[in-house]
Amino acid sequence: MECAVNCYSQWFSGLACPTWNISAMEQYAVAKARVLRFNMIVVIEKLRDPNYVQAVERFFGVPGLTEKGIPYCERASKLANTKFPFVVRNETRESLTRLNEIDIQLYHELSDCLNEEGSYNNFPEWDGNRFALNSFNKTEKKRAVWNNSRTHESEQ
Repeated sequence: MECAVNCYSQWFSGLACPTWNISAMEQYAVAKARVLRFNMIVVIEKLRDPNYVQAVERFFGVPGLTEKGIPYCERASKLANTKFPFVVRNETRESLTRLNEIDIQLYHELSDCLNEEGSYNNFPEWDGNRFALNSFNKTEKKRAVWNNSRTHESEQ
C-alpha cells in the first residue's frame, strides 16, 4: 500500500503503516466497518444544500449549522486562487481517479443513499435517547446555555 493513495481508507481503518503490508481491500473493509459505527456521517459538500442542512439540524436538534465566520486566511486564499487558478489536466484527473478508486468506492457507499432530489425526509429528528452522552456534550451544553439565558430574560 502506498502512503499517498486511498488516504481515507488508510486513515479510517487505522492500518496505514506500509510496512504492515495490508491490502487496500482489507483496509477498505475495516474503514467501512469503523465509519458505519457512527450515528451520523455528514457529507461536507452537501452542506451547500439548504434542505440537507435543515435535515442535519433536525437530526441534532441544534439550529445554525450554516452560520459561519470568516476564517483568517479565506480572503487571501480566494485572491490567490483567482490570480493563479488551479488547472488539472484530464490525464492527471484520470490518474488520480485510478489511484484512489478504493476511497471513491467508500465515498459512494457512504453517500449515495442521499436523495438527489433535495428531500431528506428520511433523516430522523433529534432524540436525546439516541446518543450516549459523555461527561461533556457540546450540543447539550449549547442547549442548556440557551435555555438558561431564556429563563433569565423572562425573570427580568
